[in-house]
Amino acid sequence: MEKQKKNTGIYWILFLITTAVLIFAINRHFEYLTLILPFFCTFFVKALDIM
Repeated sequence: MEKQKKNTGIYWILFLITTAVLIFAINRHFEYLTLILPFFCTFFVKALDIM
């Protein structure tokens, strides 16, 4: 049984965007920093095709 390679390019782009947002939020002492973390982690896992 062959595994098909999935296109994960969009997830890498979204991961990089959320990384930039996370860094910006850390620098600006954003009060709701934890709201960014689920998106950051989810896009990283999807980009690595773990799920």
